[in-house]
Amino acid sequence: MTTKLDKSRGSSNPSKWTWKGTVDVTDNFNLSNAEEGHSEITFDYEHAVGGLPFIETSSVVSNGGVVEIEVVFSETFAGLQSETGDGPFFLFSNAMDTYRVHTQSLEPSKIRKLIQLPFAQRSQRYQKIILKTPNSSVSIASLGCTHIRPPNPTVNTFSCSNEKLNKIWTDGVRTVDMCTVEAGETIEAWGVTEEGTRILGQHWAPCRHGTRWGDTTVDFEVKIEKGGASWGVHMVANGLIFCLDIAERSLAAFEGLSDTNGVLPSIPRGQWAISEELDLEDWISVKTVTKGSSVSVQLNRIEISTIENLDIHPILGGSGNNTGSVAFGGPQGYISVFRSLQVTGFAGQILYRNNFLLEDKSRTFTDFAVGTNALACTVDGAKRDRALFGGDLFVMCRSICYSTANMDAILGSIKLLTSHQTEDGYLGNLCPIQAQVYTDTEEPPTYAFYSLSYALLLVVAIKDYWMHSGDVAIIQSVWTRLEKLIAFTDRFTDARGLVMAPPPLSMDWFPIGGPIYGASGKVNLAFYDALRSMSKMCSALDIKDTFSARADLLKHSLLSHLWNGEAGIMRMSDISSETGICQDINAYAITTGVAPPHSKSTATLAVPKDSTLPRAFLGIDRWDQKRIVSPYASGFAAEALFERSCGGEAIELLERVWGIMADGTNPNYSGGHWEALKPDGTPISDDTSLMHGWSTWPVYLLPRYLGGVQPLESGWSSFMVKPVLASLDTVDVQLSTPAGKIGVHLDIQESLGAGDIKVTVPLGSHAKVFAPEGWIIVHSEENAGLDSLSQDIVGQEAEVSIRIRFVSEDLEASDSTPSERRKPSKKSVTFVNAEETENILVCGDKKLHRSSLKRPNILKRLHRWLT
Repeated sequence: MTTKLDKSRGSSNPSKWTWKGTVDVTDNFNLSNAEEGHSEITFDYEHAVGGLPFIETSSVVSNGGVVEIEVVFSETFAGLQSETGDGPFFLFSNAMDTYRVHTQSLEPSKIRKLIQLPFAQRSQRYQKIILKTPNSSVSIASLGCTHIRPPNPTVNTFSCSNEKLNKIWTDGVRTVDMCTVEAGETIEAWGVTEEGTRILGQHWAPCRHGTRWGDTTVDFEVKIEKGGASWGVHMVANGLIFCLDIAERSLAAFEGLSDTNGVLPSIPRGQWAISEELDLEDWISVKTVTKGSSVSVQLNRIEISTIENLDIHPILGGSGNNTGSVAFGGPQGYISVFRSLQVTGFAGQILYRNNFLLEDKSRTFTDFAVGTNALACTVDGAKRDRALFGGDLFVMCRSICYSTANMDAILGSIKLLTSHQTEDGYLGNLCPIQAQVYTDTEEPPTYAFYSLSYALLLVVAIKDYWMHSGDVAIIQSVWTRLEKLIAFTDRFTDARGLVMAPPPLSMDWFPIGGPIYGASGKVNLAFYDALRSMSKMCSALDIKDTFSARADLLKHSLLSHLWNGEAGIMRMSDISSETGICQDINAYAITTGVAPPHSKSTATLAVPKDSTLPRAFLGIDRWDQKRIVSPYASGFAAEALFERSCGGEAIELLERVWGIMADGTNPNYSGGHWEALKPDGTPISDDTSLMHGWSTWPVYLLPRYLGGVQPLESGWSSFMVKPVLASLDTVDVQLSTPAGKIGVHLDIQESLGAGDIKVTVPLGSHAKVFAPEGWIIVHSEENAGLDSLSQDIVGQEAEVSIRIRFVSEDLEASDSTPSERRKPSKKSVTFVNAEETENILVCGDKKLHRSSLKRPNILKRLHRWLT
């Protein structure tokens, strides 16, 4: 309990509330209990907020004892109905409060007192206060959460004539910011003192040095201050956890992530009574011995427990069963001080030693990833995991570049992940944000390795960062590591030319589905994209490109063995259904240019014809049973539709999926983008992240495709403008880039087949402006022969305005009068060449050869018709 509230960084306070029981909100929030029953009040912030929670009481009254209140937090509306809120969160990090419910004991008082919880709640919309003590009352003068930092400014902007899209984009930018962490932002989870390291019950944090340990003896001393003490062995994310409870005088063991059920079930492995002869009030020496499939525990040299026949499989890193590190954490309410940790191997060699005293503070925080974060970086979600993933950075990198432009967060993410690499070349793709840049000579911790596709997507993100920032130094610093990853991936190439990664490397974005067995479409497409990215980055280092040829071979193999040409589908793997649809893989094949044009592509990618939401998996055993709607997978699909110039269908998909999230009347509205949904449009589970970085696709897609603006050379020294039309009257994109201010403004009257593109090109830069598909750039009548599909613009101070016109299907009917000509069709136009039909544009029932638009006589006739 503190006496002064620091509001210098600002705070968020609830704007609405409801209550049950005896509650008076006339002056302050007054809750009262009689002999029976509980009074409670639920506060609604109306969107997700984060920070250090505080409650200020003005009066606490009881019959003499302390008064207990329970404080419950939840981002989801369903989580509010649970006793534990939408938590707890045990998976990957100590970057926020593990628990979403706290019991506070208040002394009777008539003066104002401040309660400030020790750990941050990083994203919640709802907060419930329950008065638990009979015959008591509490008066709350104020409550809320103190901000950890001010929000980042929105440096780059997007707007259009569709307000729903504007709302989706704005909420996405808010998500980007809440999933960005500045250096030093994270609060230290452990307290190191002269007596030892004080650990409150939180996520069990493993020592990074021991994620591959097998048979070990773990010795330490602990002094229990409150509740009990807890530790784990064979820990990476999951393992074997022991809880020494002082009130029950018992030792209990659990296999899993924690002592309670969560994302994974917690399996009880036994409970043992502690003799009254054993003093639990003073320092207790603890010895835990792991040998093969057994684990035993001694307290003060007294044998307490032995567990046999263990077969613990680590969910991260692919290390062997019954291997892993020592970890410390605990159930909620536990507070203990630990010291004198030593881990020895089977042969008696010292594997790790740490006194847990002040002189070891820095090392303790580094080894257990429980200090602050040294680098600015991104996290997957504002709540729960708050970990750095390569697959999420693949989306977040581009979203940041088109919004907050917080390039330090991208750079820090790249540095942290790439510093973790195995000797054989597997590159880090998951990391707690409190981990340090890994510089040790020994193998990095196994928790840094989740998915080969995520590692390869990290390569693509590095290329994207370089293109937007112009930062060549990062490529120079990580190039050797990237080459090792490419060689590592190539080791799994089979005789068909496909990457056949083993199951531990074949996880993807949906972990509940497990690995993608066989030759994974996602791994192979990510490898193809990574090879193309390496090819692009060769120019930065002025070295010979050896990656394009390898990419071409892989593309041929993908089309030969995973592409269903009849159905127009890229298969999930070579052993999955030939007609089953994996939304992200099918779309990724299009955006990478692997999948050829196909008449069924649009129908496969677009939203269902009824009002239902698109599911991530259809017709694939084991996967479609989950019935998940994924914004991550839908983002791939929306980009593929844009790439096919199906702007209307892309917008319909964005509005269908993200429109639910942008509905301010929705009880689950967070002001951000959600992790996953059920087919009914609600979050897929109580603990679903409603501020999730991988779902921020619209922040990138809308300016990139509706504005059509993207860099052609690193640092925006050269860029392209090629809008995709989607029945919008106006589109405006303003970017602050290393080359200077770039602006694109569209005024389009599609029904009249006319419009303008206004472009701001900074001095020293160069823009290539393309007319939208089915349109041409129109110059003066005297220079009609110069009319074209594109126009080059050199940097200049003045804004350049370009007139564009739609290409009619009746252009060759030169004898007809303008009044006899039909209005431009709103269908797309199809260009045909001698080799294939590319379903990009359809103009009435006419088809045009691309080459015909380059002929001056045709362009003159086009100009006469248009004017």
